[in-house]
Amino acid sequence: MSVALVRPSRPPLAASRRRRTLALAVITALVATLLAAVQAAPAQAAPVLLSQGSTVTASSQENGGTAAGNAVDGDGGTRWSSAFADPQWIRIDLGSPAALSRVELAWEAAHAKSYRIELSTNGSDWTTAYSTTSSAGGNETLTVSGDARYVRLTGTERATGYGYSLWEFKVFGTRDGGGGPEIPGGGDLGPNVHVFDPSTPNIQGKVDEIFQQQEEAQFGSGRHALLFKPGTYNNINAQIGFYTQIAG
Repeated sequence: MSVALVRPSRPPLAASRRRRTLALAVITALVATLLAAVQAAPAQAAPVLLSQGSTVTASSQENGGTAAGNAVDGDGGTRWSSAFADPQWIRIDLGSPAALSRVELAWEAAHAKSYRIELSTNGSDWTTAYSTTSSAGGNETLTVSGDARYVRLTGTERATGYGYSLWEFKVFGTRDGGGGPEIPGGGDLGPNVHVFDPSTPNIQGKVDEIFQQQEEAQFGSGRHALLFKPGTYNNINAQIGFYTQIAG
């Protein structure tokens, strides 16, 4: 008896090559799509301290040694204290809008029992980002969310017979992907680098505030750089402290 062996037929080489080429093209397209998606994903900037050295105003102050600026000077030994009455407020101007994430309060013994944190982009229209009627004082970390240039704490009920008193009022967030003015093309200059242009409001007030901080703590840890964009600045008197730089 004879047995005939039949060898399986092999697909034509041309068809096999076409299938391999098609598979390679599909894989290449998938890889390219994934790479594009990864590159397009925006980087999340870490929140940084935005408020230190900012312009601050308040409804009142207890005396000449408890000015509003003390709440943002980075010195835990100086404080703002208000008059002994309700309500009172303290407002920080960050200089430009920022995406805010949290507020840190360091209360002196004379703290608020009831207060709210309010945000505004124009200094006139306010949105409440946080409120409480049972604050225990001390150090508080508050989660807030929103884009704002102005941040205001409004105290509506005191916990003591004295005023409202804060060692520090800190605001954290990001501005254009970073914590401060950006170098053209990217890069964070940090919160103590102040970039001005002729349209910046209250330049003289900001410059005077920085000089006062330097004068009160001549050999402290504060460092500031004042950078002026090209333009016309009328009647600006910039006094320079030991650790202040100015360029423009």
